Formats: sequence, C-alpha cells, structure tokens
Amino acid sequence: MNEINLFEELRHQNIIQLHEIHETNNFLHLVTDPIQGVSLEDILSRQIFKDEFSDDQIMHVFHEILECAAYIASKGVMHRDLSPKNIVLEKGGRIKLIDIGLATPINLPKYIFSKCGTPGYVAPEVFEYIEGVPSTHYNDRCDVFSVGCIFFYM
Repeated sequence: MNEINLFEELRHQNIIQLHEIHETNNFLHLVTDPIQGVSLEDILSRQIFKDEFSDDQIMHVFHEILECAAYIASKGVMHRDLSPKNIVLEKGGRIKLIDIGLATPINLPKYIFSKCGTPGYVAPEVFEYIEGVPSTHYNDRCDVFSVGCIFFYM
C-alpha cells in the first residue's frame, strides 16, 4: 500500500506512472507505463559505454537523474534505492525511474524497511541506522549519496 500511495504522490515525467490496480485473492497487480528502453545498469556494464555516449549525453542523463531525485525530495519522500538497475534509459534519451518499492516519507518515526537499498549505492547512514536511536535516523540526503555513486560509475 505504501508503494501505491507513493505512486499517487509522485507524478513526474521521469518516474514510471501507475495506471491501474487489479486485485486477486493473493496479489495486487500494478499496471504501469510501458517501458521501452534499457536499464542504466545494462548500459554501464557494456565495455563500449564510453564509445556509445558522448559527454553531453552523459550529462543529460545525469541532469535528469538529479531532477528526478530533487523532485522526490521536494515531495517529502526518500527513494532509498537509487541505482542503475532502477533507472531505464528510454528511446529518445529520457530516463525513467522504474522502482519506488523501498521509497518512504521522510518524516516517518519508524521506517517500513530500515536498512535497504542496492549494495554499492547505499549511504553509510542507512547501514548505521539503529531503530529507536534518534542520532542514527536518516533522511533524503541518503539519495544524494546514491546519485553521487551513479555519477561516479558513469
């Protein structure tokens, strides 16, 4: 339900949109935008990445990632799993953030998932979080760390 609520909250050109929900006895099926593209993880894993993308194209992709992260933070949400596997580069060069399953409102006193994210892109404060210890509470700055890791990788 958290993910469905966040889909309603996060309406941005670079975030996949939810259109319908179908419920069965055991499952909720979410119908989202069709995605025609390749994950940034798949693109970056190719040995010829630098030959395929100019510096201007890389800056364009990174700019869209930054805009998307800033939008999410402006809505009082932290994504907590920004990584190349959750970003698709569509035809035409637009990025789409495709997974908001670990996202959560920033001001929750208790997170649904406290320590989460993709290893290699998770901020240290997420790993150091201890439930009930206020000094370990983290916020949307953890997404800034993840974006920095993506940029470094690119």
